[in-house]
Amino acid sequence: MKTNRVDLAGVECLEVIGNDPSVGVIFFHGYGANMHDLFPLWEMWHMDKFNWYFPNGTQTLNMGYYEGRAWFSIDMVELEKSIREGRSRDMKNSVPPELDHSLDMLNNLVTELSKRHKTLILGGFSQGAMCATHLALKEDLNIDGLILLSGALLAEKRLPKTAKSIPFYQSHGTSDPILSLEGAKDLEKKLQDLNLSGKLHTFNGGHEIPPAVIHDVKVFLQQFSQ
Repeated sequence: MKTNRVDLAGVECLEVIGNDPSVGVIFFHGYGANMHDLFPLWEMWHMDKFNWYFPNGTQTLNMGYYEGRAWFSIDMVELEKSIREGRSRDMKNSVPPELDHSLDMLNNLVTELSKRHKTLILGGFSQGAMCATHLALKEDLNIDGLILLSGALLAEKRLPKTAKSIPFYQSHGTSDPILSLEGAKDLEKKLQDLNLSGKLHTFNGGHEIPPAVIHDVKVFLQQFSQ
């Protein structure tokens, strides 16, 4: 396997290229992280035919001692208030101002990688999962699988009325203080209503990726390694 830091369709990425171009997996990080954050997961999920891509968020954040990235802004005042009050934020009617720009950039990235790989799988954590959802449902992108970790239904009115039936894996912590379990359930229902095949897997925990989820994702990916 060969690891590179590259620019693909205007998006900076860490890529891991194998000897077989069959399958490409693109994974989007969450708010405040960067392309290095989820990169170690490829070794846990690796299969012989897989090539891996971890893009850097399109928005730059000053995190103090390191450069954080994001796909769209968050109303931090509202987030902190909702955590203090113990209530969930309803994201399905929210359309962040940077969302369209990020999706356009990522659409170009996915289009470029579709020229390399017969099979493409999208995944993401938190707001990365929300971006992956919108991209996977686009009619002009040929996506074969979807992995959604601690995401939520976002900008529902921007989603299509119909979609190709593809398998998805979704996980969420029952005590997630950042994105509520209710938002994850809304996302599950939306995907199932659009005829995607999958279900929400819950775990006792918060906004995280526990070992059980890492195992489940590896099992999910096995269907694409034939």
